[in-house]
Amino acid sequence: EALRLLEAARDSLGGDPDPSPRCPRPSEAIFGVLRELGGPGGRSVPLPQALQVLGARGFTPGQVSSALEEYEGLNVLQVNPSRTRITFV
Repeated sequence: EALRLLEAARDSLGGDPDPSPRCPRPSEAIFGVLRELGGPGGRSVPLPQALQVLGARGFTPGQVSSALEEYEGLNVLQVNPSRTRITFV
């Protein structure tokens, strides 16, 4: 019995061999998509294009608005007053 417990303890220290990836919050996933749309070194993304892509990926307008407000509050991005362009700070 002691050997079995010792072996079980060793196995538990090894961790899960196939850990499932962490599901990001919707706002994190939305920000990731926006960064992809901006491309390498991209400074801005047209908001209508972003809304179209995000909608196609299953995000609701409410989730997108919430994410934009959250990241604007963190000074990571800005949406222009006419709501036509997202600019990364």
